[in-house]
This record gives sequence, C-alpha cells and structure tokens, in this order.
Amino acid sequence: MEEAEQYRCRRIFLKSDGDPARQAQAACEALANLDGILLAAPHSNDSVHIVYSLEKLSFEIINDLLHELEFETESSLLIRVRDTIYCYLEDNARGDRPVDISEFVIDDDDESPAMPQPDDDKYWDDYH
Repeated sequence: MEEAEQYRCRRIFLKSDGDPARQAQAACEALANLDGILLAAPHSNDSVHIVYSLEKLSFEIINDLLHELEFETESSLLIRVRDTIYCYLEDNARGDRPVDISEFVIDDDDESPAMPQPDDDKYWDDYH
C-alpha cells in the first residue's frame, strides 16, 4: 500500500447538546492522544475532522470509542449510510494489503509436538 493510501481523512458529526463547540473540542482532545490519529480538530460546532492511519485504526473503532466515552454521534439515515460505506471501503482496503506470511511459517526448530492419537482399544473397551 502506498503511503498516501494508509491514511484516511473523515468528518464525524456529533449531536448538538448544550454547548456543541465544547463537545467537539472535548472529542478532539479524547482522540488526539490515540496511537494512529494524526489530526483531530473541530471542523464546526458539531463536527470533528480526523486524519488517522488505516493500519492502526478504523472508522468503526473510532466511532465505537466515541460512544464508549459518551459522545453522541449523529445517527440520521444519510450519516449511517455514509458510515457503512466508509467501513466497507476500509475493510476492502485492509483485505487488499499484502500479507507477510513469514510470520506464520513454522521453522523446523519450532515444530509442534505430534497430536496424540486416540487408542483404538480404549474405544472398544468403553463400548462394551
């Protein structure tokens, strides 16, 4: 994956309650220190602009984290469709990344012990 393809730029819309500017700012402060977030800034009174690394985070994880921190995101039909499309595109982008299979290869020195085979006589003893 090229370097530019590793990053995603998204806007998250928050529900307005009380002081929306404070809510957007607090959400940015909560996201700013996460590993993988390059930028978290209020875009407007009720939205947050984020840039994040696709290798470390996903849009779905970020939304879930905001919900855990009790920030309410906008849930209109169009926003839910947009969020679903973002998640689908990110899943496809992750699936297209080449996988380094060397981490899965078992060295000859690291052979796992043979699986124990059931004793056929024991089966028949239990059966009688």
